[in-house]
Amino acid sequence: MTKSRRTVSTSPAQRISAAIIEKLEQGTKPWVKPWRGVPVSRPLRSCGTPYRGMNTFWLWMVADGCGFASPYWMTY
Repeated sequence: MTKSRRTVSTSPAQRISAAIIEKLEQGTKPWVKPWRGVPVSRPLRSCGTPYRGMNTFWLWMVADGCGFASPYWMTY
């Protein structure tokens, strides 16, 4: 008989907190946007509706870390 294993997944709040702590340990305040000479926009859904709340902050961090320039996102 094989014993089933459950993988422990981290919650979105835990992932966001870990990312913020990692940035702070690197000496970067992730809520302060460094000037790159490009217009800054709130992250937008593919239909043009802006994201709200923590999603805005999280998508800004992901876009900055990955070098994305477009404000448009598609999530599920």
